[in-house]
Amino acid sequence: MKKICLLFLILFLIIPFVLADITIKSDQHIYNLGNKIRPSASVLYDKNFEGFFKMTLVCGNYKLPYFLTPISLEANFRTAVNVPELTVTPQMLGNCTIIGDLTTDESLLIETQQSNSFEVTDQLIVLPINSKISALPSEQIQISAVVNEAFGNNVIKASATAQLDNSSYSVDVIDGKFNLTLELPRNIKSATHIVELSVIDSKINTGKGMIKLEVIPVPNYIKLELSATLLNPGSRIQIVSSLFDQADDLINVSLDLELIAPKEEKVFRKTIYSSDPLEYELSQYAQPGTYMFKSTYKNLAAQATVDIASIREVKIKYQNESVLVENIGNIPFIDEMTFILQGELKKYLITKKIEIEPGKFLSIDLSKEVPLGIYDVISPLKEGLEPVKNVLGEVVDSLQLSQTVDESLLASDVTIHDNRPLYKRVGTTLSSLSGSIVGANGILAKNPFIAPIVLLVILLLIVFRYGRKPIMNLFKRKKDDEDKKEN
Repeated sequence: MKKICLLFLILFLIIPFVLADITIKSDQHIYNLGNKIRPSASVLYDKNFEGFFKMTLVCGNYKLPYFLTPISLEANFRTAVNVPELTVTPQMLGNCTIIGDLTTDESLLIETQQSNSFEVTDQLIVLPINSKISALPSEQIQISAVVNEAFGNNVIKASATAQLDNSSYSVDVIDGKFNLTLELPRNIKSATHIVELSVIDSKINTGKGMIKLEVIPVPNYIKLELSATLLNPGSRIQIVSSLFDQADDLINVSLDLELIAPKEEKVFRKTIYSSDPLEYELSQYAQPGTYMFKSTYKNLAAQATVDIASIREVKIKYQNESVLVENIGNIPFIDEMTFILQGELKKYLITKKIEIEPGKFLSIDLSKEVPLGIYDVISPLKEGLEPVKNVLGEVVDSLQLSQTVDESLLASDVTIHDNRPLYKRVGTTLSSLSGSIVGANGILAKNPFIAPIVLLVILLLIVFRYGRKPIMNLFKRKKDDEDKKEN
């Protein structure tokens, strides 16, 4: 064993030491499929040499010995090797190097060296001219881009496709550029759309790019919705006004809303937000008829109607010797109403013609209708508020009252003073006295000769009781007039 090692050491010392240098460079750091690899190579040797130079392409597990040439070297002189082009194929995808070997005629390896690493790809670069575009529906836009190979060279010829939503548009790439005129659909959605660009050349190199397209919403119509179409006055109604664009999508903006009464009078005007519900309470006295809600936005408008029913209703109550009749409906109340005042011995029917506007009330002073006394105040009620056919101030017995009239007690055992006018008081007194004097058992019936005297006395008593003050005032006024004339 020692002898063999000694022999190798002697041979190493005997064989002269030689120096060889191989340089290999690729012309690009990245290539696309179909490109030409044009490497440069040179060899330097310290003595004259005759042999072979071989080149091998290595891309991962793929190896391609593609060049072998005889070489004659002059000592210490760098000799360039004329290396042929190599077309890039799909098997070369990835990182690659080129290995150069210098061998003797007997295939003894003298020197080996590899080039710098370079990449083989099938990707193209797509550069949009405008990466962001804003447009309206139905508007034409320009889709333009530059298409380069990975190393930066223009793609001479290729096919490009622009994909917008579900539509595809094709155009040719010439000298590294393409320009496509695209008309947006009328009902395209208002949002950010991505226009996807894809390019493929004849060598199956592909590239992708994208453009952000912002579609500006165009207000198209207003939808006005009401919670009801028929309401009573004083009810609540919900209104929803919504603005939609060309794609039937909601636009969040402010809208104008008006409520117009049947006689084209504006009830209100408000600003509401699209699709936000608005609750509105109608007036208790809102006039009946068709009301119109109108919502507008610029040149767009929408209308919806609601019918307000007619309500004929009054509220009646007793207060301070008076009956108060309030119109709580929404139409004028015109009718006759009869109130009954029940005393200990008699009933008085007080019939009044009532005319009250909505929201107003009428006061009926009972002290101007009946004598002093304690009464129950009764309001007769009848379906539909039909008038009770009786004469104002008529006095009737309980047996004379209609049994078809329902009665509602307004007040019980209330004192009502006598503030009636003179002629009513006289009429009541005469009626009372005539019952005592002229009746079947009266004085006059028994003594007809004294009738004129009794009637004269009664008349004088009435004049004295109720007419004394007016007569005295008349004399006093006459005297004052005479004094003025004398002065």
